[in-house]
Formats: sequence, structure tokens, C-alpha cells
Amino acid sequence: MTQSKWLTWPVFVELTEIYTAPLNVIWFILGSAIAQLVYGTFNIENVLLCLLDVFIFDLAVNVSDNYFDYVHAHDREHYAKEVNPIGRLSLPLKRVGWLATSLYILSAIPGIFLWLNTGWPVLIFGAIGYIIGIFYTAGKFPINATPVGETVVALSIAYLIQLTCVYVSIAGRAPFTLATMGITFLLCLPLTLNFFCVQLANNIADLDEDIANHRHTLVYFTGKANALNIMKAGVIIGTLWPIVNVLLGKAPWLTALSSLILIAMWPGMQPFFKNPDKQKTYMGVIKSGSLFFVGYTLLFALGVWLQG
Repeated sequence: MTQSKWLTWPVFVELTEIYTAPLNVIWFILGSAIAQLVYGTFNIENVLLCLLDVFIFDLAVNVSDNYFDYVHAHDREHYAKEVNPIGRLSLPLKRVGWLATSLYILSAIPGIFLWLNTGWPVLIFGAIGYIIGIFYTAGKFPINATPVGETVVALSIAYLIQLTCVYVSIAGRAPFTLATMGITFLLCLPLTLNFFCVQLANNIADLDEDIANHRHTLVYFTGKANALNIMKAGVIIGTLWPIVNVLLGKAPWLTALSSLILIAMWPGMQPFFKNPDKQKTYMGVIKSGSLFFVGYTLLFALGVWLQG
């Protein structure tokens, strides 16, 4: 591949994983619905700016992850050459690094407008997001090589994004308090637990690869059997938690119906529970998790609309 023509559309898709970007819309639908439920308002202009920011930032993080995973790889023969897209596609390392940097800079532009429209909390949320996104794979001790990686990712994607969405929706219209953070956490907990389980499943399937590359994730310390039990418990608690929120009076009654999705999710995850394999059974976990992400969010949003 020539240096001048290395960044084709297929390569861009491979590095950025742009095909996962539509899932970001779900996080913002939920965040907007929470703002509407609790405060009776949401700001479409700010929400769209925030969505654009997260969309570009997500692309940057994926490119950065591929870059630093390649740089840090101890398994140079298999992982670096055959698994990581930089080695597998013979991509110029420096240019991939510049692509990640360019996308990070580009993502900051809508963030600046968002800050001007709202206030300083956006800078704090943004700083936390950038630190997690960059150091997930960068640095001497990247987050993805530690036993807290799954938790950090789940909280940042399934809670911090929605919390930011709530803030930009109510900025200048209602106070942003600890109570706001608490109610948002409760309403995002079903997604957070299920997202944690999807991340945990990924690391269960990648255990041998992670060990070869000196990444000591939670699965490394618990073992596959215990990690699978944690995953099962997380899926059950997360999927049934909407009922708790309804009983606490924090969510519309329609949200409780999302717990029925567990009936469809569990069979889709069973093959992975029996044989946790990245190529053969992991996609069932992704599909089951996505089914709940979409189902819970849409039922919650519909419940808010009917209640309003």
C-alpha cells in the first residue's frame, strides 16, 4: 500500500469502527428523555452539538486504540501482524497516529461551542472523557490493561455521556445538582450494567490474547468461570433494574416492560456462556446487549412522552 493512498474508505472504516457510531444516538435519546422527565425540558441545539462531539470523539478513540494497541503489543508475530489492522493492512504507523490526533482536535470544535452555550461543567465532563478515551490504551499503564477497564468504559459510555446530555439540556433553565447526578445514575444503571457485561465478555474471549500482550484485565484475576458468573449476574440485575426504578417512582411504568427483553437476551447469550469465543459466539452477546440498549431507551422515552 502506497503512503499517499493508504487512507481509503475501507481502511477508515476499519480504523474508526464507524459502523458502531449509530449506537451513540441511543445514549442521547435517553439523556434527553431523562432531562424531560425530571425537569420538563431539553435543548435540541445543545444535544445535537454534544452528539456531534461524541460521534467524532468516538472515531478518534477507536483509531487511537488501534494505534497504541499496536505500539504496546508484546505479541509481535500474531497480534501485531495478523490481528491489529495497522499490521494486518500494513498501514503507516505515524499517519495513523496523526489521524487519531486530527480527529481528537476536530471533536473539540463542537465541544467549544457547547461550552460557550452552557458553562464550565461541560469542560469537566469533556476533560474526564478525553482522559479516559486517550489513556484507555495510551501511557505506561493503559486502562484497558487493568482490572478496572470494564467498569471505567461502562460508566463513561452508559452514564457520563447521558449525564452530560442532561446538563446541556437544562443549562440555564434548571439547577444541576448532586440529585441530578443521582437520579441520572439510577436511570442509566440498567444500561451501565449491561454495557459492563458486554465489555467483560470481550475480555473473557480475549483472555489469551490479553495475557500474551501483558494486559491484566478483570478476567485475568477472576478466571473465566468466575467472570462468566459475574457477567450472568450483571445481565440479570441490569435487565431487571428498570422494575426497581419504577417501584421507586423514578421511571415511567412503561419502562418496566424492558425487563421482559431478558427472555430474548438470555438464549442469545447462552452459546457464549458455553463456549466464550470471539469469532463464534461473541456476536450473540453484542446483539443481545444492543437489543436491550435500544429496547430500554425507546420504552423509557415513550413512557416519558406518554406521561408528559
